[in-house]
Amino acid sequence: MSARARPKKPVALVSMPTLGARSPSFQLALLKPTLERAGIELQPFSLFVYFGRHIGWQLNEVLANVYPCMAGEWLWSKAAFGDFADDEAYLAYYERNFREICREAGCTLGDLRRVRERATFEFINEMVESVDWSRFSLIGFSVVFQQMVATLAMAKALKRKHPHIPIVLGGATFEDDIALQVIQASPDVDFVHCGDGDASFPELVKRLHAGRSMTGLPGLMWRDGDRIVYAGRAPNLEDLNQTPTPDFDEYFYARSHTGYGASPAAEPLILPIETARGCWYGAKNHCTFCGLNRAGLDFRAKSPDRVLEMLKALSRRYDFHHFNAIDNILAPEYVTELFGKLAEAHTDLKLHYEIRPNLTRAQLKMMRRGGLFSVQPGVESLSTHVLGLMKKHTTGVKNLELLKWTTYYGIDNLYNILTGFPGETREDYRLQADVIRQIPHLQPPYAIVQARPDRGSPMYEAPHKHSISRLEPSECYRYIFPPERFDLRKVAYYFEHTVLNILPDEDYDECYVRVADWQARWKEEPKPFLRYRKSWDALTLEDGRGAQVVKHALADRAAKLYELCAEARRKEDLVAKLGDEAWVSQTLASLVEAELVILLDGKYLALALPENPDH
Repeated sequence: MSARARPKKPVALVSMPTLGARSPSFQLALLKPTLERAGIELQPFSLFVYFGRHIGWQLNEVLANVYPCMAGEWLWSKAAFGDFADDEAYLAYYERNFREICREAGCTLGDLRRVRERATFEFINEMVESVDWSRFSLIGFSVVFQQMVATLAMAKALKRKHPHIPIVLGGATFEDDIALQVIQASPDVDFVHCGDGDASFPELVKRLHAGRSMTGLPGLMWRDGDRIVYAGRAPNLEDLNQTPTPDFDEYFYARSHTGYGASPAAEPLILPIETARGCWYGAKNHCTFCGLNRAGLDFRAKSPDRVLEMLKALSRRYDFHHFNAIDNILAPEYVTELFGKLAEAHTDLKLHYEIRPNLTRAQLKMMRRGGLFSVQPGVESLSTHVLGLMKKHTTGVKNLELLKWTTYYGIDNLYNILTGFPGETREDYRLQADVIRQIPHLQPPYAIVQARPDRGSPMYEAPHKHSISRLEPSECYRYIFPPERFDLRKVAYYFEHTVLNILPDEDYDECYVRVADWQARWKEEPKPFLRYRKSWDALTLEDGRGAQVVKHALADRAAKLYELCAEARRKEDLVAKLGDEAWVSQTLASLVEAELVILLDGKYLALALPENPDH
């Protein structure tokens, strides 16, 4: 691209479909004040919200979910690339996915065909014609999840009408390999940005306005005639305290202007915030299946005081109190220094975080008082052996303790169970099936699925080390990207694989069936329960896990023993506290037989939850 000065016009930053209207684009919200601090005017466009109005809110929210067929990308492939694939073969291959989509959205396959054949084209044309794009010096697109193909379709349409306006793509999608493939195959894209854009994106705009070359600008992949030039990924921003408070004004306008906020299909809003980048655990022990972070794995976090300032500013500005931390992992110091202060202040703020499953009962109690209402803890298994194969460095009983106390404190626990790791045994899944059978009163996982070798994961980077004999881009990609233009191995994030040294499918069946039953029972009222009430020195347990409620009474030493097992303990620790090893052994055996206590990893854990909500 020639280096000639351009008028200092505003910059447009666009977030395309297919994305749920229920939540703002954090990237748009952060980059707006970032550029403004550098003296650059930026206009964000949450076009994913407007597409929801165009096709119907319920359908849009369902299509925004990431199914194996990646329907949210496929819908745009004709608008982006024309006819190149056999749609009927694609729909047949993913028939089960599309039945589910149609059921959830209340639509027909014909409706989805019309969205692909007409609605996407109409939307692109409307967006190109209804905005005066000529007033911008640069049009940027933030790309995450299922936004790639819609972005390329919009870029193509904008280039037709405004061929001299540079177009830049960026966002979490663009690691170096995907970025290079996209810019090589997409002549309408002038720049792709890789890495943290806090410093390099404003510098890109300044150079563009001044007519300076992009040579040597970290993070920028760009066209120089027929060459693709790249100075390497932008360095990680080390001091996150430098980042401004995000600005969600445009999203709230779009939410109101389109009518989504008043729609019966609108889902509860949770504002995204960022308090850390990278993963302190993954930097030491990269989970075998995790493809997140890649080059940005090094952990950096805002100070707890800076997080509090941001929460205060956002809650005041928008009169809103629910926040989703998009961090990959909770900074350890936040446990006391952030949530402790929030608990002391008695706020009504609510926060979601991804956590390690190593928080204690006391920490969870305090964090719940401080507003922790939802966690994604990376439980993944209740077998210590399988967890070791994943490099999770935790235990089954530790994970079970977390399920117990998040259920008790009313913290929504968004975990899953993964299968399919080389070296696992039948006993691993017999054990898990038996544990699951005993805990229908604890919150179930949202899924049990085979682990995937996502791009960037150790399973992907070193397949033979993980007994993977076949690694192919998921079937959906050849219906989404033209194979003659795109190397699917270089643009795919999801892969199909064959892994050796794992169990036959039938050895997982019992766990799958028990999880399905567990999930179904939690949708019923009353839910299964196992609880106890305490008098001065006695416990009354009520067991509602089965068809009939069964009561148990424990008094004196037995009651004390049961309460000591509230956290998992070894028998020798219990004997040290209570003495009389024979009595302790006999009592524990009877409690385990009654399935009121579970013995897992050599530790005894009481399964009943206190009825007292403040226990």
